[in-house]
Amino acid sequence: MMKDICVFVPLLVLFSPVVQLLNFTRYAQDKTWDQAQAFCREKHTDLVTIRNEEENQQINGIYGWIGLYRENNTSPWKWSRGDEVATYINWNENEPQNNEHCVFNWQRSKWINDVCRARPFICYDEALLLVKENKTWEEALHHCRSLEGVNPDDPMTVYQNHLYDLATLTTANDHARAQKQAQQATTDEVWTGLRYLAGQWVWVGGEQVNYQDIEVCPTNNLCGVMKKNSSNLFGTRDCKEKRNFFCYRGIPALR
Repeated sequence: MMKDICVFVPLLVLFSPVVQLLNFTRYAQDKTWDQAQAFCREKHTDLVTIRNEEENQQINGIYGWIGLYRENNTSPWKWSRGDEVATYINWNENEPQNNEHCVFNWQRSKWINDVCRARPFICYDEALLLVKENKTWEEALHHCRSLEGVNPDDPMTVYQNHLYDLATLTTANDHARAQKQAQQATTDEVWTGLRYLAGQWVWVGGEQVNYQDIEVCPTNNLCGVMKKNSSNLFGTRDCKEKRNFFCYRGIPALR
């Protein structure tokens, strides 16, 4: 009796490139830090929050106010979004200075603090979107891609770069953010952009999956979920099952 053998075949990528979950927009017009904060909260999520070196490199060479501030010389540095105390800081040489309480991204992604005068600024949008509708994996993919105003049934749209897509979650930081947001889901598991194609697991962004605890040779469960209450983050399920899902929004052009 012959056994089924998994053969790994190089996948011709027909999906959009992977986009990191930091999603920012830089504005060239000058605003004070407080004015920039108000503008970003109205038009976006907030002034940009930078939690690690990977995210910091994404704004390399982009000058502007970021969301880091303090109330006085002895208070902790906090992010505008949720008044979160900063655990990652990347000061320029001889920084920070006293009596300057707002932070500006400067050369080589090094930060300086300054008086909160008018300067360009950087807003960000929370890129991960939890959709609390129950859809199959394919329906979820179509839903995410339709958010950008394209027809996902048009074969030509498969080849274009998508502003919205099912979520690609590749880093530990991505995993932590997504699992935290998944707690708000109305289903125990949430569809992601994980899919078994041409003999291998890939993300819809085209990246191979560097994750060990996943079924190697599935026969029926060809789509991936994130589990919101399990130490094993990802699981495989029948693509026709219906559940909540994650979309992500890619990085828009700078302004």
